[in-house]
Amino acid sequence: MGKLSFLFLGANSPWTYGMAEALAQRHPTHAIEFYDWRTYYTIRPTWSSRTPPSLLQRSMQVMPTGYAGRLEILFRFYLQQLIKQWCQQLKKVSGEYPWVIACHPNLTYWVRKVPRERLIYYNFDDYTLYRQSRKSQILEKEKELVNGANITLCASHSQLIAFQKLYPYRSSQIYHFPHGFVDTYFNSQPENPPEPMSVGYVGNLGDRLDWQLIYQVIKACPKITFVFVGGRDDQGILKLQDWQSTREAVLALPNVRHIGRVPSDQVVKYYWSFAVNWIPYVVNHKFNQAACPTKIMDGIDSGRPVLSTNIPECRLYPDWISIFRTVQEALMYIDTKLGTYESDLAYKHSLRQLEFAQQNTWSTRVQKLENILKL
Repeated sequence: MGKLSFLFLGANSPWTYGMAEALAQRHPTHAIEFYDWRTYYTIRPTWSSRTPPSLLQRSMQVMPTGYAGRLEILFRFYLQQLIKQWCQQLKKVSGEYPWVIACHPNLTYWVRKVPRERLIYYNFDDYTLYRQSRKSQILEKEKELVNGANITLCASHSQLIAFQKLYPYRSSQIYHFPHGFVDTYFNSQPENPPEPMSVGYVGNLGDRLDWQLIYQVIKACPKITFVFVGGRDDQGILKLQDWQSTREAVLALPNVRHIGRVPSDQVVKYYWSFAVNWIPYVVNHKFNQAACPTKIMDGIDSGRPVLSTNIPECRLYPDWISIFRTVQEALMYIDTKLGTYESDLAYKHSLRQLEFAQQNTWSTRVQKLENILKL
């Protein structure tokens, strides 16, 4: 295998950017974020505050609203040419055509000119859930992307199984490739004590959380502080749905502390500060069934105990994530973890947990990808 280089299309999220960073530790890499004008000027995105590797080039491509939807055909040729130009730039550096990573079906038509032997589709979600009205179009694009790629990576095991059933003739080229974590998230000093009697959650405070269960657990634990780090994506709605009303009741409880949205580079200090991290998701929520929550590795690499409802991806880590199915089970685990976290046994378990975490950094994920590409 010659010198590798990578064009990472759609590195808009902290986890995709984390992988691009890890690739650039070893190979020339160009990370591209795509935005339409409206989104760009609404959220004003910025790159991570971490110092980028010397081999990493970063670009934000801002396009007219509709460029990836109803007006896509008008911009298709331009974006195909832009991708061709980026590939040529990387080829000049590495001497070989780069590997192109596409992580959304919206990119399908733009990568048609990329040689199949150099195309990777990295699936993070069941994308049909985002736009049910466009389900057939999304599935059509995704089928072309899976069939046109050399390999397909699935962040979640659920999506791996779904894809292998949908495309049995491609099953040998479809891999489970869960989220890793950036090295700075690793808790190298687990002996530093967390906030006593604290249980924490980091993430958006939306309908993927089981707010009724959360309310019952917190009401039953008046001496424990529950911390929520994240924002509401639905602020400004006049008439609240039931789950939203329950969420507001949760956040109003006296033993709850709500910290708003924080930059992704700062969430690590919260994971480390909680005596227990939990992922109280709605089990039958379609997004949760298909997803690989970043909270899994972010929680494990904190060295703190991690609890979760019965989410498929969380079940893959029985040594490091305790699964609860009822309020009573949640209360039992919280009581046990908080009652023993200062013990020698708990500390030794934390060290083993961190040893496992070190095998799941984005850097180790990149090494796995290199091995796959050698096959």
